[in-house]
Amino acid sequence: MLLFRERHHEKKYAYKGELVSAEFPPERRKLHPLLRTPVLAGGERMYKYPRRHYDIRGPETVNNFLKHSQFGIQSLEGGELKIGHLDMIRQTINRKIDENRMFAVWRVPGPWKPKTQRSLGKRMGGGKADIHHYVTPVRANRIIIEVGGHLDWREASRILTGVADLLPFSARFVSQELLDTENRLESYILAQNVNPFYPPGKTLLKNYAGSRSFISPWHLEWGETDYK
Repeated sequence: MLLFRERHHEKKYAYKGELVSAEFPPERRKLHPLLRTPVLAGGERMYKYPRRHYDIRGPETVNNFLKHSQFGIQSLEGGELKIGHLDMIRQTINRKIDENRMFAVWRVPGPWKPKTQRSLGKRMGGGKADIHHYVTPVRANRIIIEVGGHLDWREASRILTGVADLLPFSARFVSQELLDTENRLESYILAQNVNPFYPPGKTLLKNYAGSRSFISPWHLEWGETDYK
């Protein structure tokens, strides 16, 4: 918990200096509602997907950085977001941000993956069940939402940390400074490393000590064993 003088300082926070150069998006500054179901063309019918667990397996390799280089929420493991989770994020953040000096943008699409479910007590059989709802699959290290503008990390943390704790998977509040520090630390470890078995990608590729018998083919593709 922050000290009283720090909390009192937040109430009278005034941006100046480097925060004047913050770039705002051209569209609305608050989060817009996401559609509950995907939009289909005329006469098109949504197919029933298999489970496709690879949609949430492994690390995110594309949307794993902050576009606006300020603050956001990052997932720490794979999971699925329902429309209720997305509405909770939108309502909470729109209520807390000051539109005159802040903005928030989505980094995930609306629900698009169909999930089937049978009614309670229904007899098994009869083919695949009907589509019950849609979800948005998320991989580890995916940026879910960004917040920026004229605010410091204390104010951004107070807005985003509570939202990250309510998600159905582990997530955290991140800033551009935190991500840069982690990248520099990882580069330093690689440069100063004297362990021939680190990073584990080379060890898994050459099957040292029969290491492939303890991993899945996915770990061999990723070159690390940090993800499920």
